[in-house]
Amino acid sequence: MNENKQKEIEMTDGEMLEMSNHLKELYDTKEKELEKFKEENLQLKKVILSCYGVVRLLDQQSNNILLDPETNSYMIEALRSYLSTFVEYEIIHVENIL
Repeated sequence: MNENKQKEIEMTDGEMLEMSNHLKELYDTKEKELEKFKEENLQLKKVILSCYGVVRLLDQQSNNILLDPETNSYMIEALRSYLSTFVEYEIIHVENIL
């Protein structure tokens, strides 16, 4: 009878070790995913702040009639290009589609 209980305990210990290893793998995977999301979030914040700055500059320039329209057109085109590239490669992930 004692031997049967000892086998049950050993199996239980082995199962516990297997489950704890599995949970550790899951935890490590989730930590990596969380770190990736944090990095992506930081990148998105940088892009939004950069675009906000350009829009503020354009707004200020629109009130100043001494600045030439070519400067505004250049800034608008640069902002559009920057946003297009970012949207295509960081949000839509065009490289994975093509």
